[in-house]
Amino acid sequence: MQNEKLAAILLVIVIVGSISVFLTVTYGEDILNTLTGKKTGEKIIALGDCVDVNFIGRYASNNTVFDSSYNDTTTKAGGTPLNIFVTLNQSEYPPDGYENYTFGIKGFIEGLVGLKEGDSKTIGPIPPEDAYGVYPKVGDVITISDPSFGKEVKIQFANITNNGTTTLFVLRDSSYSLGEIMPVYPSWENATVITKIDETKMSMYTTPPEDKRENFTWIEILNNGETEIMYWENASSTSINDTTIVVTHNPEIGATMYVYDTYYGSSTIYTVVNLTDEKINVSYIDETTGNMLYNEFDRTITIVRNESQNITFTYTTPDMEYLLSVIKYYVPNLTFSVNKLADESLIFEVQIVKIYKPS
Repeated sequence: MQNEKLAAILLVIVIVGSISVFLTVTYGEDILNTLTGKKTGEKIIALGDCVDVNFIGRYASNNTVFDSSYNDTTTKAGGTPLNIFVTLNQSEYPPDGYENYTFGIKGFIEGLVGLKEGDSKTIGPIPPEDAYGVYPKVGDVITISDPSFGKEVKIQFANITNNGTTTLFVLRDSSYSLGEIMPVYPSWENATVITKIDETKMSMYTTPPEDKRENFTWIEILNNGETEIMYWENASSTSINDTTIVVTHNPEIGATMYVYDTYYGSSTIYTVVNLTDEKINVSYIDETTGNMLYNEFDRTITIVRNESQNITFTYTTPDMEYLLSVIKYYVPNLTFSVNKLADESLIFEVQIVKIYKPS
């Protein structure tokens, strides 16, 4: 049975090869190139190519020129062609040897595809969504549903102000809800709940579970999750009233604790060498030199039970531009932009100078 399948496959290959030879001999290469999407002696722009292109960019609303590769737009003389990497995926890098080729807006790239060297074309009008984006308005919301965030994140444009020289964007994190459990303290799961949310802040209240108040292991996460401190096992206890929680560490001399660098995947072991009422003195081995070094930790940590947290953040235009570029990594179809050409429909007159096919 296997031999029969192999024979059938070989027969198909022979037939296809015979047809190709017949077409090439009988009609020349043109018909074969046409069938395969190629034309003899011509380069046609496709995704993945790099292109040198002259252009004149105009506002669709009044035909005014806003940018051009020419020194003289009337005679289309002088200047330097624009080097464009033809891709719709802006997380894709240009090919080796073409690092100076840049990305273009979606509508411009789509208009280039299919053109040949020497071709001229008017692309557009390109709507803002496919050009330089839509300028945000107060009340607009960006929703990020990427699994790496653990929950759906909603960012609202709460306010946009301009004093004549500076534009400020106030963003509000609208991802939270009353009664939601917050993972604030790793040692106490489900212990912190949101009790109040207003326009700029939210309030949270923490109540440690009964089984994690005496002889439990305290854990801290620092540096945006890059450092995890695992204190001495079952050596911490709490003192609680209506307003505060005091965590006291009571390790024995010689007890060890661990500090993990989650970024580099390394850990440091700290050993208790002395205790005072306020400090815990520890020793550890320096990984680089192998020498014994010393450090200290506070004996107690005081936690305010009713904490508040800002949910609004203010950005200047450059910071907002950078933030939107980061968000676009998680929301590829994001159209919000603070570019000076945002909200504009555009027209481009293009002339293809050179096409490179790195692949």
